[in-house]
Amino acid sequence: MKIVVIGGSGLIGSKLVRKLLEHGHQAVPASPDSGVNTLTGEGLAEVLDSADVVVDVSNSPSFEGAAALKFFETSTGNLLEAEEVAGVGHHVALSVVGTNAFPKVATSAPRSPRRN
Repeated sequence: MKIVVIGGSGLIGSKLVRKLLEHGHQAVPASPDSGVNTLTGEGLAEVLDSADVVVDVSNSPSFEGAAALKFFETSTGNLLEAEEVAGVGHHVALSVVGTNAFPKVATSAPRSPRRN
């Protein structure tokens, strides 16, 4: 199965590509370093040719709210459009944007009393 990993040269993406390869998939890392730019659309048609799945683990170059929103709207819009043209069947997106707004979670669950 051909799986294109957008952001495939980054921290998470490179680990994902390695795991996919270990499981026998044709994993293709796609990023500006490899000539794929989701903001401009450059390289998308070529990398998505015969792809079955796209996993988007890209990250905004800015964490400022409006800039990050613009990045994801533009990038995802271009990606989804190119996927439709290429006939890609599945799109998976992973993002940590906004996770800092989640309430803190307890690090350990309360223990149940032992029953003998």
